[in-house]
Amino acid sequence: MTLGPVMAWDYTRLADAYDRRADYHAGLVARTIDAMDMAPGTLALEVGAGTGKLTGLLCRPGLEVLATEPNARMRDIALGKPALRTGVRWVACRGEALPLRAASAGLVAYGSSFNVLPVRAALDECARVLAPGGYWMALWNHRDLDDPLQREVEALIRRRLPAYDYGRRRASPEPDVAAHGAFGTVRADAQRFVIEMPAADWLQAWQSHATLERQAGSSLPHILEGIRALVGDARMLQVPYITRVWTARRVAA
Repeated sequence: MTLGPVMAWDYTRLADAYDRRADYHAGLVARTIDAMDMAPGTLALEVGAGTGKLTGLLCRPGLEVLATEPNARMRDIALGKPALRTGVRWVACRGEALPLRAASAGLVAYGSSFNVLPVRAALDECARVLAPGGYWMALWNHRDLDDPLQREVEALIRRRLPAYDYGRRRASPEPDVAAHGAFGTVRADAQRFVIEMPAADWLQAWQSHATLERQAGSSLPHILEGIRALVGDARMLQVPYITRVWTARRVAA
């Protein structure tokens, strides 16, 4: 399958480290989907499914899940998880060219992928495939920057990169969605949680931070080594995250 020009965000060599990232808060995802009250048989399309961090949470009774991911390595990792090999169809495509007919989906979801797509093209395609009343949903995990360890990490990054910019990943997508015209009121929700994870996994996940890599350049190894030094000889970490989710309904054309 031809996927078009080389993607600006290529996670091929970052995919294994990416899979070490924390999962989304399952309870927040569940209550968000429950509130949509979708009919049995509704098609739920995930755009940029990556290694399946959100995919498994979409696999709920009554939903037909189609996961799209253009990166072969990311798909391979996802398909290595038994729970994601059954009950989910996987397709290699880009978020600007979805393999669905118009008005055929009840949900189009983006787990940490909406920010890497061209906004207008992604929303145009989402609006095309969503049935009237269907839902657009985007979510991200954010490290809780009020946590002492995270504050130290931020200070370390700023010392090397005073103008460091998280970009769209930490910005609300509400203005773009509201301005598009095909969607109704944008609603937001969030859930803070703490996950215990091996320090080695947390450190490896930092290697998948493409936004940091792009801005750090040759400074990246020094930043990663500095983060490693902050952890010291700890084997396990209590890491606080915030899953943030935004939803909006497709209005009738």
